[in-house]
Amino acid sequence: LITAPYNLQVNALRKRLGDRAMVGTVDKFQGQEAPVAIHSLTASDGDSAPRGLDFLLAPNRLNVAISRAQCLSIVVGSPTLATGISSSIANVEQLNRLCRLMQAPAP
Repeated sequence: LITAPYNLQVNALRKRLGDRAMVGTVDKFQGQEAPVAIHSLTASDGDSAPRGLDFLLAPNRLNVAISRAQCLSIVVGSPTLATGISSSIANVEQLNRLCRLMQAPAP
């Protein structure tokens, strides 16, 4: 199961993977599970995120993406996304959550 926040990324993944994987937006797979779930963050920095960090790193959206996995959840993204600078307290909190997620020890 592969999720992405944006339809453009979903379409690119589907084109590349074909029928070898279930690919869709986070919203599409809400309530579904798979042994392994991969979430593509898509953007390499906050400025390139089409709807901004508020959408990309929304806690409920990340929670849904990560919790689709029954055994293993993989988040794919650029490390530079976590080095973003923001004047918004909400975005700083979102970046802090992303950094904690990136530093979480593997089981």
